Amino acid sequence: MSRMPELLLKLKHVPEDEYHDVIDILDSENLEYYETNAGFWGLGLAGVWLRDKDQYDQAVQLLDVYYQTRQQSAQEEYRLSKEQGTQRTLWSTFMEQPGYFVLYLSIIVGLLALTISPFLALI
Repeated sequence: MSRMPELLLKLKHVPEDEYHDVIDILDSENLEYYETNAGFWGLGLAGVWLRDKDQYDQAVQLLDVYYQTRQQSAQEEYRLSKEQGTQRTLWSTFMEQPGYFVLYLSIIVGLLALTISPFLALI
């Protein structure tokens, strides 16, 4: 029996619900795991590690099924929001928060103007 740990999931940019789902799957299958964090300066690797490398194939198969299901539900939600007209668009963003939209647009235009102004002086 090999007891060497194996990295199963990097936790950087993982949504909270996905993290909890993965932990629930590992707990329900009695797979031994531990978690590491990135540390105070963020230099470490935040992840979920399997304690026993021999369980890695089983865990990957379980997570493959989970991620396929998650992908299908996300695609279904996207399709439904598109059909119902509730999908977020540039116009809907403007309508929700016109002040922020104009502010961000002004910042972008200002940065572009500052960036290209030296080149316009040469013309």
